Amino acid sequence: MLALPGHGFVVLSAPKCASTSLQRTLAPRAEMLAREHPRLKHMTYRTFDKHLRPLLRAAGYPRDAYEVVTLFREPVSWLHSWWRYRSDPKHLEPEKLDALRRRQGRPLKRNYTGGISFQEYAEAYLAGSTENGVVTGRPSRFVLGHDGAVGVDRIFAHEAAEVWQGWFNDKLGGTLSFPVANASLRRDDLDLSDAVRARLEERFAPEYEIYDRLRADGQWGGARGTVLEHLPPR
Repeated sequence: MLALPGHGFVVLSAPKCASTSLQRTLAPRAEMLAREHPRLKHMTYRTFDKHLRPLLRAAGYPRDAYEVVTLFREPVSWLHSWWRYRSDPKHLEPEKLDALRRRQGRPLKRNYTGGISFQEYAEAYLAGSTENGVVTGRPSRFVLGHDGAVGVDRIFAHEAAEVWQGWFNDKLGGTLSFPVANASLRRDDLDLSDAVRARLEERFAPEYEIYDRLRADGQWGGARGTVLEHLPPR
């Protein structure tokens, strides 16, 4: 999360959506920054609305004085990115795990996916498993408010880098560089059976409803308040 309300926006850093790159570039301009603990770095809109919005209002920034923006990734690609990222052997190294435990203040399992294929990983995700580094949650929850409607104002397609980078440059009046960060070493294709891909696309119906709005221009402005036809289960 990066708050730059003086420049007219707050960035909610969605997992696997260039969050580290955004923070490295925008941090020097940020009035508020959360980047260590994952629950703060990847603050959802609901958490923002409950805890940070009142703080910004008290500082003289009412909610309509800034846009809340975030990046959103093609849903199957989002899942694939988690699988690739957790295939890094660092997720097996005891010293790395110990450092993460200390930083997060809670037990941490070994989130290693190096021993399974993406097909197996996708099947485990669909089955609700939390073993072998299978991620929990879903991207649509990140952008929804407590009332179930979209809470963020603007959503960018992660893949349309020229769109969101141009928007941030326009806001900050400069030529910003966004370095690639946390890119996984594995670059395997999205190797899925037709049946599993179809099941994922069905599961991700709320996510595709959002993503389809980004396809034409790489962004969805005025998203706040929209009620999705397909809502994720609570």
